[in-house]
Amino acid sequence: LGPEMVAAWEPENEAVEHLRSLRSQLMLRWFENDARHAALAVVSPGRREGRSYITANLATLFAQLGKRTLVIDADLRHPRQHRLLGVPGRQGLSGVLAGRLGTDAVVDIEAVPGLSLLPAGAAPPNPQELLARGGFARLLSALRSSYEVILVDTPAFGGCADAGTVAARAGAALVVACRDASSVPGLSSVSASLREFGVSVVGAVLNATGRT
Repeated sequence: LGPEMVAAWEPENEAVEHLRSLRSQLMLRWFENDARHAALAVVSPGRREGRSYITANLATLFAQLGKRTLVIDADLRHPRQHRLLGVPGRQGLSGVLAGRLGTDAVVDIEAVPGLSLLPAGAAPPNPQELLARGGFARLLSALRSSYEVILVDTPAFGGCADAGTVAARAGAALVVACRDASSVPGLSSVSASLREFGVSVVGAVLNATGRT
């Protein structure tokens, strides 16, 4: 695991305690609210606001709670989850959506029992088209039967339409903001766009670590 995985390396860290509180709220508001609720997109206005860091550590905490947990790295432009979770990233979501791979591209994270990752895979020339096709929605539907919690990392919301597309397929989103980095207009724009996509915003978190 990478050094940013504080949920594994520093379980008594104050930041981890805050993430445990967030985990509890998400369980009540989304994952245990309806049996059909399994997937949650993690979004933020821009890059370097802590979206991937929050996703990976939150997923670790869900797995530690005994929940079968999957992280999907849907940031096909600047993927980070394979580095955070210490697995190869050459094969993954892009290959699955292109029809070259199956769900065997999902990798179990040995250091965190109960946690799995579908890496982003090779960078495609057409990420928006891949994510917008029906294959991504079908993949989420198929994976819901195997996992109790699915967290989907996304690209920065302001840079492309990918994050909105992913959030719409997941049905819900957690918004990440970073202290001294995220702007109020940027966050308002993300919230408005999510509402237009029909996405439920089930929570927001302020990241103050400067980690990406």
